[in-house]
Amino acid sequence: MDTTRISYQEAEHYRIIETFAQWEGRINATYLQNILKISRQKASDIFHRYQQQAPDNLSYDASVKGYLPTADFQPRFAQGHIDEYGQLLARSGCIDYLSIFETGFCYLDAPLRNISSSLVQPIMRAIRDKLRIDIGYTSLSSPEYESRIISPHCLVFDGIRWHVRAYCEKNGDYRDFVLSRFNGEAEFEGPATYTAEQDERWNHWLELIIQPDPRLAKEKRRLLELDYQMENGQRIIPVRAALVMYLTQRLRLDRYESNPEAQQIIIEPECRQKISAYLP
Repeated sequence: MDTTRISYQEAEHYRIIETFAQWEGRINATYLQNILKISRQKASDIFHRYQQQAPDNLSYDASVKGYLPTADFQPRFAQGHIDEYGQLLARSGCIDYLSIFETGFCYLDAPLRNISSSLVQPIMRAIRDKLRIDIGYTSLSSPEYESRIISPHCLVFDGIRWHVRAYCEKNGDYRDFVLSRFNGEAEFEGPATYTAEQDERWNHWLELIIQPDPRLAKEKRRLLELDYQMENGQRIIPVRAALVMYLTQRLRLDRYESNPEAQQIIIEPECRQKISAYLP
């Protein structure tokens, strides 16, 4: 399949087709009409072009008035993750105006702060153009807003909050700043001297190895191995050293439960020792 001449917009259309086909078992023009707000003829044209790109993925079934995934179906534009399906449902508006009984899907939003785009724009410019910026920031250790000169190089979402990975001139080191704690107008202070290339923790990769809690019975450990797609009783997850803390928090590995059924999984002991320098 030659995808070199496919535009970003076309690839996005094909991703929608594949995602619904994979997770709902069928797809038709109505899906594209609802999500993209386009005419039925336009949706049909998109299907026709997709069939040219992936002729073995879908087959039309008149009985359901739509396309079904074939036995040889393989996502070529979609990632193939169920999260992708949930995001598309939310984007289409289904979750907003239909009940869980009509969609068969429930999406739990985290209580995120509504971050202003005017706050994000200068940070993104600084990241893109490798600039220093002077911006107000507050933290638990310093509740009053104070000026910080930082050189940001990446936005990071940990599953709950957005962070800015940046070099901080006050601390003389790379730090993570909670995006919602910035305030005021940002001022650009010229080219950044410290970029992602010098961020050692960002560029250093670790292997987080998880396994079922050994206190559990064999049958329960086996269930967890299936849940987390483990091989030989373990799952190896590559992660940047700068982000391993967030991953352990998301997997609830930052605390140890006395009840093994509450704990469920642990960090493999030798791995925990290796990564301990990067954890709180």
